[in-house]
Amino acid sequence: MSAMTGEVYLIHAERPLAHAQHYLGWTQRLESRLDEHASGQGSPLLRAMTAEGIGWSVAKVWRRRTRTYERKLKNRKNARALCPVCREESC
Repeated sequence: MSAMTGEVYLIHAERPLAHAQHYLGWTQRLESRLDEHASGQGSPLLRAMTAEGIGWSVAKVWRRRTRTYERKLKNRKNARALCPVCREESC
C-alpha cells in the first residue's frame, strides 16, 4: 500500500509573530485548507497571526507529496531557507 499524497505548502507572513514568520502544512484539499486558515479554523499560529493583523500568503507548494515529506521539511527547522519570498527580500 502506498502512502497517501497531497500537497505540502509553505506560508510566508508579512512580518514575524514572536519568532515565527513561516508555516509548513500538508493537505489533500489545499483551497479548503487555506480557507480554514483564513477564517481562523486552521493552525493556532495562523490564527494568532490573523488576530494580530499580520497578513500571509502561500509562498510555495510541493504537489503529490506525503506527510513524511512535510515532516522532513519541518525537521530542518529552517523554513526561511525554503521560502522564495525571503530569498528575494532577504527577510
